[in-house]
Amino acid sequence: MRFSFLGKRLLEAVFIVFCIITINFVLIRFMPGDPVVHIIGEDEYLRLEAEAPEVIEEVRREYGLDKPIPVQYVTYLNKTLRLDFGNSYRTKLPVLETVAFRMRWTLLLTIPAIVLSALAGGALGLRTGWKKGGRLDAIISPIMLFLNTIPTNCMAILVLMTFAFQLGLFPISGITSGGLSGLAKAIDILWHMTLPLMILVVLRTSSYYMLMKSTVQSIRDEEYITVARSKGFTQGQVLRRHVLKNALCPYLTSVCMQFGHILGGSMLVEVVFSWKGMGTLIYDSVNTKDFPMLQTCFLFIGICVVLFNLLADILNMCIDPRIREEGHHA
Repeated sequence: MRFSFLGKRLLEAVFIVFCIITINFVLIRFMPGDPVVHIIGEDEYLRLEAEAPEVIEEVRREYGLDKPIPVQYVTYLNKTLRLDFGNSYRTKLPVLETVAFRMRWTLLLTIPAIVLSALAGGALGLRTGWKKGGRLDAIISPIMLFLNTIPTNCMAILVLMTFAFQLGLFPISGITSGGLSGLAKAIDILWHMTLPLMILVVLRTSSYYMLMKSTVQSIRDEEYITVARSKGFTQGQVLRRHVLKNALCPYLTSVCMQFGHILGGSMLVEVVFSWKGMGTLIYDSVNTKDFPMLQTCFLFIGICVVLFNLLADILNMCIDPRIREEGHHA
């Protein structure tokens, strides 16, 4: 029955990835502007347009831009299945290598941010949701609500100005100072990522806090909670065995589904701190209309979101056996 449930979710994930590939192709291809201009440069394009327009057409044929859209789509599908994403219009380097290199730096920020913020927000939301209107709720909830309204880029600029420019406690930009290796390099990278990671953790903690608090408040008066309390269980036992267990499924699902949101937030933070991850890569690719790079970036991000949603299904199946039973009966 477990494999039946997982198989169904896996098929859904494959279909969603196919839809992402299709939408990705359509959106990029219908962006304004001629990509040939950004392949050879605007000045060179204008010169060739006046002196040797056949060269422009040759470039267009080389990159397959002269073919009908359906043909380009079939070619794109074939290359995607073979993990052949071509070369960047801007750098001429293989797209897959560049995206894989940048993606690991983005994941270095987002994975710890998701784990830390989910734990902190979940723990605080569990306590304040259980004791609604208590002293802890009165202190933390207004702070979290305020933090939840702050745009990511605004907080990033504010933190950068305060802790990097004014106080000089952290580096202004970049991933590493360079010229280091081993443990010294790892410590230097952690030093550089402290501020962007702190911003992501603080902002996502506020969101996860509100989510867990509302979830706990919706189940704290359920009959099974009242029965557990009437049996003489301590508050800690009720919270661990009954409240947390029943709140985890919707909480984990929402946390995993918001992976796309934290990726968006990390992109804004990356641009502010010049963190060479997917955010700065997409920013540079949009400015230069680097179609192959943009397509691959969006594809990788979409696949990550799908994988995290699949992870949520697996975690929920492990937590709640009723989900496995539903998958078996289905």
